[in-house]
Amino acid sequence: MARYTRAELADVSGVASRTIRYYHSLGVLPKPSRAGKEVVYSDEHLDRLRDIVAMQARGLRLDAIREVFDTEPQTGDWRALFDPRASQAVERASFIDDAELVVLLGDRGADVLTELVSAGYLERRGARWFVGDHSMFKAALVLYDVGIDITLSGVLRTMIQSRIAVLADELVHTVRDAAGTGYGGEGVGVDLSRFRDPLLAMAWEVGGATLAAEVERAAAEDDTTARRAPARAASGR
Repeated sequence: MARYTRAELADVSGVASRTIRYYHSLGVLPKPSRAGKEVVYSDEHLDRLRDIVAMQARGLRLDAIREVFDTEPQTGDWRALFDPRASQAVERASFIDDAELVVLLGDRGADVLTELVSAGYLERRGARWFVGDHSMFKAALVLYDVGIDITLSGVLRTMIQSRIAVLADELVHTVRDAAGTGYGGEGVGVDLSRFRDPLLAMAWEVGGATLAAEVERAAAEDDTTARRAPARAASGR
């Protein structure tokens, strides 16, 4: 059985030493054994770290991950547990049949189907419908229900995707550059695949909430500006 020091475990797993200690404190990673004054880790710890990172990439928080490990002896494998956000990540693009589409559209009428196809949310392929991005598709329906037409939501979709793509490029490049300089003092290499799951975990954790908060801020600021404009016009400023 392989044996690792904490620094060695950090190097092979891509998880910083300080994070490994933090996982110990939360109870999601078993305590190491000791060889004299040195702490010693095994492949069991390496596998557990990889599972933690993989579950974080699927959107699970650390408290939920601890519950998964507590339940695992009864369920066999954490991957068999129901994780709706994991399914969403895997099935971002998929096919649906006519019956499934009818359920999704509800009582919105036939016109919305034409608009969804025209805006690129749906594409007929043979006997089924191709949905390129379920999240965006559902968002378009939500916006439609509050009075924003599908064409405008398509413009918003393009804006969001283009901005997120730029941000994703910047995040990946920043991590790669930092890794090349031994980021965090761990001396890790520039193999970016080791950072993929942690980056995905971060995206799940903060992406939606951060965007929502910024939209709320921008809307409030825009509303304040709109309220002040008539007052300035009335005062001649």
